Amino acid sequence: MSLQQRLTLLFVVIVMLPLSAAGFFVRESVIGERREESRLRPALVETEAALDARLKSVDELIAPLLSRAGKLPQKSSGASLQPMLKRALANTKELDFLIALDASGRVVASSLTEPSFAPSFKAPRVAEIVMSAPAGVAERRLRVAGQGALVESFVAGFWADREFLEQASQGELELALVVGDETVAATAAVPDYLVPAERDGSVELRVITLPRGVSGVAWYSPAKLSALSQRVLYYLLGLLGVAFVVVAVLSQWLSRLLTKPLTEVSRGAEAIAQGRFEYRIPIRSKDEVGQLAASFNDMAARLGTTVAELSSSRDLLQRTVQRVGETLRSTHDMRSILESILNTAADAVGADVGVIWGFSARRGEVYPIVVRDARADGLGRVSVGSGIVGLVAERGVTVVRDGSAESPQPAASEPRLPVSIALPLYSQQRIHSVLTVYRRDAQMPFEQGDIDTVKFLADQGRVALENVQLHEEAQRLSITDGLTGVWNRRFLQMQFRSMHATAMRFNRPFSLLMLDLDHFKNVNDSFGHQRGDAVLIEFAQRVSDAVREVDVVARYGGEEFVCLLSETDLSGAVVTAEKILEEVRSESFGGAGERPIDLTVSVGVASFPQHGDSFRTLVAAADRGLYRAKQEGRDRLGLPEGPAGLKVAR
Repeated sequence: MSLQQRLTLLFVVIVMLPLSAAGFFVRESVIGERREESRLRPALVETEAALDARLKSVDELIAPLLSRAGKLPQKSSGASLQPMLKRALANTKELDFLIALDASGRVVASSLTEPSFAPSFKAPRVAEIVMSAPAGVAERRLRVAGQGALVESFVAGFWADREFLEQASQGELELALVVGDETVAATAAVPDYLVPAERDGSVELRVITLPRGVSGVAWYSPAKLSALSQRVLYYLLGLLGVAFVVVAVLSQWLSRLLTKPLTEVSRGAEAIAQGRFEYRIPIRSKDEVGQLAASFNDMAARLGTTVAELSSSRDLLQRTVQRVGETLRSTHDMRSILESILNTAADAVGADVGVIWGFSARRGEVYPIVVRDARADGLGRVSVGSGIVGLVAERGVTVVRDGSAESPQPAASEPRLPVSIALPLYSQQRIHSVLTVYRRDAQMPFEQGDIDTVKFLADQGRVALENVQLHEEAQRLSITDGLTGVWNRRFLQMQFRSMHATAMRFNRPFSLLMLDLDHFKNVNDSFGHQRGDAVLIEFAQRVSDAVREVDVVARYGGEEFVCLLSETDLSGAVVTAEKILEEVRSESFGGAGERPIDLTVSVGVASFPQHGDSFRTLVAAADRGLYRAKQEGRDRLGLPEGPAGLKVAR
């Protein structure tokens, strides 16, 4: 047997056996219960209890009306209260009349529904209800909260009429309320005899005495009960037949409903095993079967996402390994290393934009030196200590911006993106630069794992940066003067060849200045060589400040220095020489606590191509100009030929 057939048979057996037994039990219990209910006195007791319970509910039903009536001033009229009473009766079926009384007991307003008393019983009037609470009336007198109101109390209640008795009736029982020989209300015609001794075999009758001289009468007919039991039996047999057909059809339907999703799940599992993670099972319901389909679809989606993430991670790992290899191969290229650090960090944390900020020459500002996925011309310099980047550059801390209003705010020249990580890149125990990565979506802040990843990559980049700096330092030492820090003769010759080639190709001039401190030997003799070295260092700094960044200042030997001026003709070289002369003579040499030394400098000027077309000829021409300046009295510039050396006024 298939699973569907087994489920169908099992369902029919499980459902039909209890249903058949329940039908038999219901038949016996209903008949027995009806016979027990034929005991009339309990029915009358229940009717009396229903009467009391309904009376007790009057207080709660009329409570809102009492509150509103307590706010009506005495000057109000009863006409204003009448609509309120009608609405109160219309909103509940538990009340049949409302009568408002003032402090003197006079009726202010009233509203009554039509009772369903026996035809021979006269319905009581409002005055009778207020004065004596006659038969057929169940009422309570309730006082209004507050003083000085129009209404002092309410008489509220309901009719003990045929409608009330029908609600209390037990189906085959008949109920009546009588006063003496007069019937107040009844669910059926009342028998002529009211005592058990006078009944015949066709009618059962019981009587109970209620308050206010009212008697409750209950009776039933055995023939009526027998007919009712017979109808119930027929109904049960018909119900069993219909139930059998319905259950059989339902069993078949449910079995198909269960087996079809299992088949679909089996097909889905096969599709997933083949790598088709986009396969989805249709969800046709919200029950357990539908939940199973939804869970399967969720599992398939998660598997697809996981596989995609693993594939992406694999690609990222490959790129990272490749980038690390490229970095190792370009160990001496600072920009390549910085680009590798930035790209690796941005890929690792899924950043949209990345920037590395470097320090200016005086370390007072930072500016973008490597940019990823952003326009470099849209970024500017940031003062150290301001904005996010400036704060990191000043304090060496890691700053995380999560997109909230309380996050640190960037400076005007930083990217205005809501989510970012900024941290320092160290080299040789000093902040080398600032690494920043950004996300454009404010709803995707960086998590702690992302922060740790960027920190790890920055720490790994420290070694590469230090290697590059050591290499650059070695290169710098090979082409710079160890004492003054300016370029040496070797670098001067290298730059001369480059500048000479450019000048020859584009027919542009350049000039060369030969500088020599006047009477420098006296400084060494009078103050010692250590003070003389300090003077040379200060002199080199003053000359560097007087020329442009594109110009080259080099120590030629001893107290002699050479300035190589790019794209500068003879007149421009004279202006620069005069500036250097003024820079040297304007202020004494020496630091705080040292004896000041007044010095001057002599300058020889030569230009390409007027005075030579090679390094040797131009240096010789400038040296001749220097010699002429020395002969003319020093503290001046001299040309290799032409007029006598020029002296600049102090």
